[in-house]
Amino acid sequence: MLQALWSASSGMLAQQTAMDTVANNIANVNTPGYKKNRVDFQDLLYSQIRTPERVTITGQVVQNGLQVGNGTRLAATQILFEQGSLQPTGNPTDFAISGDAFFEILLPDGRKAYTRDGSFKVDADGYLVTANGELVNMESADGGLVTFSQGAGKINIDAQGKISQDTPLLQLEPYTFSSPKDLEQVEAGIFKPTDTSGEAILISEMAEEETEELVDEEGNLLPAEERTQPQAYYQVILPDGETAYTTESSFKIDEESRLVTTGKGYPLEPEVTVDTEAGEVSLLKGDVVTADREGMINVPEEIGSLNIIRFANPAGLEKLGGNLYVPTVNSGGAQAALEYTVTAGTLEMSNVQIAEEMVNMMMANRAYELNSRSIKTSDEMLGTANQLLRR
Repeated sequence: MLQALWSASSGMLAQQTAMDTVANNIANVNTPGYKKNRVDFQDLLYSQIRTPERVTITGQVVQNGLQVGNGTRLAATQILFEQGSLQPTGNPTDFAISGDAFFEILLPDGRKAYTRDGSFKVDADGYLVTANGELVNMESADGGLVTFSQGAGKINIDAQGKISQDTPLLQLEPYTFSSPKDLEQVEAGIFKPTDTSGEAILISEMAEEETEELVDEEGNLLPAEERTQPQAYYQVILPDGETAYTTESSFKIDEESRLVTTGKGYPLEPEVTVDTEAGEVSLLKGDVVTADREGMINVPEEIGSLNIIRFANPAGLEKLGGNLYVPTVNSGGAQAALEYTVTAGTLEMSNVQIAEEMVNMMMANRAYELNSRSIKTSDEMLGTANQLLRR
C-alpha cells in the first residue's frame, strides 16, 4: 500500500516539471529562433516479487514473474529543432536560417555561443551585434571581424551568408521636363522633347522652393516620403545620331564597357564607361546596373561572410538563455554547415505550436490529478486497514 503512495508522488513531481516545460514553451511562442523543449520520462526500478520461470516445490514452472513498479522519473528535456516559420520584416540586418545550422556569436568572456535568432543590429562601431550586444562572428577577407562603414549603402546577403554592402560606382545626371505628358514618344520608353514639353531640366538643379509638390496646402514642407518626385529621364543617342530621353533606370555594360539601355542598347549621352578591370569593381561585360532616383549607381562589394555552424547532435546543446546555445560533449564540436539557406530581411519565429502545447498542458494536468487521487485512495485504504486493526 505504501508503494502506491511513493509511485503516485513521483508521478506528481514529474508532471509538475512537465507543466513547467509547457509553460516555458508557451511563454516563448513569439521569441525569434526559439526551439521548444519536450520532457522525456522513464519508469523507475521494479520490486521483484517473483522471478520469471520460477520452479515451485512441486516442480511446476511459473512462466510469468511478478513485479511492482516504483513510479516514474524525468529522464531528460530534449530540444526539438523543427524549422520555425519565416516572417518577413524588411530589416536588412534580420537574417533567418533554413536548415540545420546556427549563427556563431562571440561572448564577452571569449567563449563562442550559437543561436538561431537572427535579429541583429549594427552598433556605433559598425559591428553586427545581437539584441544583447554580443558580437556576431563574421570573417572579413583579412581575417578580422567585418565592420560596416557609416553612411554606406544597404547591406546585402546571399543564400550562403556572404555579406556585401552597396558602394557608389558612378553618378548619372537625371533630367526631367516641365510638361512630361507633351513629350513625343519615339518608341516604348524613348521620348523626344517638344515645344510644349519644354527643354530637359537637370533634376539636381531644380530649386525645391520652385516645386509646388514639395509643400502642402498650407505651405508647409512635406516629409521626403510624401513629396511628389519628378519622373527621371536619361539622355541617350539613337542610331541616327539624334538625342532622346529614356525612362529606363537599368543599364547594361556593353562590349566597349559603355552603359547602354537594356532593350536596344542605346548608349548614354554623354558616354559613360565602366572600368571592369578595376580590382574593387566586381562587374563584367553584360552585367546590368541600376540607378536610384538621384542617378547614383551602387554596386555590391563583398566584405565578409557569416560563420554558419552545425552540430552532429544539436539536441545535445545546452541552452544558455538570451536565445543562445553552447556545445556539450553530447552535441559534439562545431562544424562548418553544408546544407542551409540564409534569407535577409526575414526572421525565423518560434517552432512552438499553441494547440499542441495546450494538449500537453491538459495531459499533464489530468495526470497530476490522477496521481493525487491515487495518493488519496491509497490513504483511504490504509485508513480502512487501520480501522480493522482497532477492532
